[in-house]
Parts: sequence; structure tokens; C-alpha cells
Amino acid sequence: MPYEEDEVTRAIVDGHDAAAFASVASLTVGELRDWLLSDAATDETLAALAPGLTPEMVAAVAKISRNQDLIAIAAKRRVVTRFRDTLGLPGRLSSRIQPNHPTDDPKGILASAIDGLLLGNGDAVIGINRPPTICGDATSFCGLSTNCARHWTYRRNPACSLT
Repeated sequence: MPYEEDEVTRAIVDGHDAAAFASVASLTVGELRDWLLSDAATDETLAALAPGLTPEMVAAVAKISRNQDLIAIAAKRRVVTRFRDTLGLPGRLSSRIQPNHPTDDPKGILASAIDGLLLGNGDAVIGINRPPTICGDATSFCGLSTNCARHWTYRRNPACSLT
């Protein structure tokens, strides 16, 4: 997308840190994957490199990586997030579920979330991007997901936060 016409493109280009990217600028996608898997890629070096990578670069590496590669690379970074849950602590399995439905039906989205929870991937955060078709009905959508959480007791203190 042209820089002048797209806010996402502008955010990516304006946020790109060329100095952070310099250390891997000469690498091909395959070489970047190999470097990420090497001992040279530590928590500190990955944190320093992150502002220099664009989503397209990261997606290209992910595309040519095996699941084992992605797990090994991710294990090098310690990322702990806290909002209503804490995820990312050592020795704990957790996942983020991003449910969708082809017609944006709230019950279909909820069914997709339940399907993800039934995989048993440890602590879970459910990320729901509020579809335009339910923008006016966000309160009832929150109620639907909160009632489901209470019914299935996946959380002691269920809460709803739509993005």
C-alpha cells in the first residue's frame, strides 16, 4: 500500500529502527531464521533487534520455519504479560485464542473460542476483535462470553475486554 494512503504502512515505516536492523540487514530470510536459531540470538539481542524488524520480515521467517523452529526461537524471549491474567511465566503452558466466524455471529465466535479452550492449552487469553456487525451490541456480546466463562469455570473472575 502506498505510504501516503495507508495508516498501517505509515506506522510500520515510521516505527522501523534502521540502526536495530543493521545487524541483520545483509541476511536472507533463511539466514535470518538460522541466526534466530543460533546461540547468538539471546533475549537481549532479540529485544534490541525487534524494533528493526517489519511484520513482513517476521512473517517470511515464520513461513519457512518448522513448528520446532518457532518454538525454539520463541523460547529465547521471556515475555510476561499481565492484564487480568498473567501469561508467559517459565514452566507454564498458555495460549491466546483468536476466534472468528465467517458471518460474525457472536454465538459462532463463542463456539470457536470454546473449541480453542477444549484443546487444553493451559492458561488462555481469548482475543476477540469486535466485528462491525456487532459494534452496537458489544455489551450483550461481553455478557455472552462472560456467562460462558462462568458456566465453564475457566476463570474465577471472568471479564470482557473487546478490542
